[in-house]
Amino acid sequence: MIQKDETKELAWVARIAVDEKDIPEFQDKINQKLDFYTAIADAPTDGVLKTVNPSRLNTVLRKDVAAPSMSIEDALENAPEVYETSFKIPKIL
Repeated sequence: MIQKDETKELAWVARIAVDEKDIPEFQDKINQKLDFYTAIADAPTDGVLKTVNPSRLNTVLRKDVAAPSMSIEDALENAPEVYETSFKIPKIL
């Protein structure tokens, strides 16, 4: 069972604003989830075969092979702004 101080810490870590009056409800919901996960973890699995993926596990990706590519100058040729050997873009943050 998760305690009140652990509930506050969990809310803080998850960046969830929880009012003091809502902590018991939040704590109850967390404890319900933990009880559910504990029940699943404790479920007997003796004699149960491991699951297998029924589809083929073939990759559709090509092999990663080094090959000649365009020069830096060619790559930056149509860039609106360039800084040394990179695209220059406006700050986002």
